[in-house]
Amino acid sequence: MYVEELQLAARHIEVQVVGDGTGHIVVLGDRECSVQRARQKLFEIAPAPALDEAVRAELHSHAARLAEACRYRSLGTMEFLVSGGHEPGSRITFLEGNARIQVEHTVTEEVFGVDLVATQFAIADGRADLRGLPTSGRGAAVQARINLERPDPDGSFQPTGGLLASFVPPAGPGVRVDTYAVTGYDTNPRYDSLLAKVIAHAPHDGHRGALRKLSRALSELQIDGVETTAGLVRAIAARDEVVDGTADTTWLEANIAELLAQAEA
Repeated sequence: MYVEELQLAARHIEVQVVGDGTGHIVVLGDRECSVQRARQKLFEIAPAPALDEAVRAELHSHAARLAEACRYRSLGTMEFLVSGGHEPGSRITFLEGNARIQVEHTVTEEVFGVDLVATQFAIADGRADLRGLPTSGRGAAVQARINLERPDPDGSFQPTGGLLASFVPPAGPGVRVDTYAVTGYDTNPRYDSLLAKVIAHAPHDGHRGALRKLSRALSELQIDGVETTAGLVRAIAARDEVVDGTADTTWLEANIAELLAQAEA
């Protein structure tokens, strides 16, 4: 028998760590990952908004201690559930440690100005000097995942696919798109549904500035020929719950019908 504690209305927050194998650990901030369906993330923000600074410091401390205890070598992510997080004393529960680069590593890269993929290779090759890594970030970044899926009002997501009649990604200062897609590409539904990641970085305007920039970028994204989650993430980016930290891991499923209606308006 496997027993887990049930936590309701918890936020999913993760901490990025880098270790050189000697016990030296650098923490590169945190990410808000609560907007998810079927325990799969759709929307990420760095740093996590509306998080009490004492709670943030505690999360970073826990992540560093876990990595130090095993003399961690490489990139890693320590994931936690946080009950609220708006006040000191919020309950923190450890979920897992991921010994790999995360899909949402892009927002940490944008905030800290570090190429995490290159850093991972350097550590593996014995060339990394963690003393050169920054100890603080700049601004905020948001990532929206564009998946080859059709979201339904009942909260289910149906896989899609087919020929991309057109694919025109957004561009501009502070906008980044990671994708394999091009116009004329015939997608394959047998593989992971992730089509593109649209990332927006606001160096001075905080989370709201990053969300405004992301909304503009998503409005410029053109995808024809297949159904995707693009409309849904546009609606998510417009919601105050996302930036004020009240969206928990059940928020998307509880509000999916309303979000889809907003996406179609």
